[in-house]
Amino acid sequence: KARGDSKETKYMGVVFFFKQKTAYEISACLVGSEMCIRDRTKAYRLIFVGVASVLLGGCSGSSKANMEEAAEQPAVVDYTCISNPESDKQIYVILKNYHGAYWEKVIDGITEAAKKLDEAVYLGGIDNETDISGQIDLMNQAMEQGADGILLAPADSNSLADGCQKVREKDIPVVLIDSSINSSEFDACYMTDNIDAGEMAAKEMLELLYDAGNSPTDPLEVGIQLSSDSSQAMVNRVSGFLNFWAGNAPEQWEIVQDIKVNGGDTKKAQSDAAVLLRENADIKGFFGCNNTSTVGIVNTLFEEERTDVVLVGFDLADETKQMLQNPEYHAVTVLQKQDQMGYLGMLSLNSLIKGEKSEQKYFDTGVIMVDSDYLMENAVS
Repeated sequence: KARGDSKETKYMGVVFFFKQKTAYEISACLVGSEMCIRDRTKAYRLIFVGVASVLLGGCSGSSKANMEEAAEQPAVVDYTCISNPESDKQIYVILKNYHGAYWEKVIDGITEAAKKLDEAVYLGGIDNETDISGQIDLMNQAMEQGADGILLAPADSNSLADGCQKVREKDIPVVLIDSSINSSEFDACYMTDNIDAGEMAAKEMLELLYDAGNSPTDPLEVGIQLSSDSSQAMVNRVSGFLNFWAGNAPEQWEIVQDIKVNGGDTKKAQSDAAVLLRENADIKGFFGCNNTSTVGIVNTLFEEERTDVVLVGFDLADETKQMLQNPEYHAVTVLQKQDQMGYLGMLSLNSLIKGEKSEQKYFDTGVIMVDSDYLMENAVS
């Protein structure tokens, strides 16, 4: 990497330009995301050019590979009616994952809301976040079976946009949860403000690195893992993290260029974390952008007894809780309120089916920063 007035670093095939100690502007807006990246005035500025079109526009090699793999290995979970099977009104829920503590909480919220609704609720989805065609097939099936509304957790922010448009052209309301799409063809979206969450994660990362005794004058690297490079939630988290990092991290502290994408597979996330540690001797921190990434990183750090490496993760699986409670490790996690995404998304869809409208499309369900102290002071499941 060249030192001087600017640095050019490549992440996942995207070029980020870091211009030091000058003003900057952000020239890209994530179309259809919960908000645009905001303009800032800080030192160590990040010029973030065209990231949305590159990551979400179908140009990512890893996304194409995932699509091809999904076609060969479908992972569709067929619809199951979870309430009011005799109702003449039907809600179809399409999730992008079924395994792990995160999605169990999403389903809990959906199930709790279903008890309060008159509609029949059909729960389905995919059990592999790379099976985009499986989600598209489930959307088509819902329309064919007479859906009155669809609740969707999109696995791909670009590929699901056309499907959502077709659904709405039939006057069927669409409510999104967990992530948005690269389009305005939906009625409401309940999710985390992922740009802010990414910035919060970067701030916590810097504090942990300092607390662990790392010197701002020593070389240091932080590795990043995410489940998908075609999800706006993931893209915005990385965007927020890199934006805050560029404005606040010491010059000697860098992001590992090889940002790993694990497709929501915990075993792959664990393997990727081990590879990053093996190939980057200066790694002292990991940012896990979602639950499966975080669990994979936790497993690797435990297995290799890397108490010198700090972790900022997302969500709160049992493995993550164990690390937070272990005094030998430095870790925090960003706890989303995914049960509220499912619960509020269902109530919103019910209102839309009844003809009620809302001018607001994005609803931030909020996050909580969880560390060992928080676990001791609060009962967190």
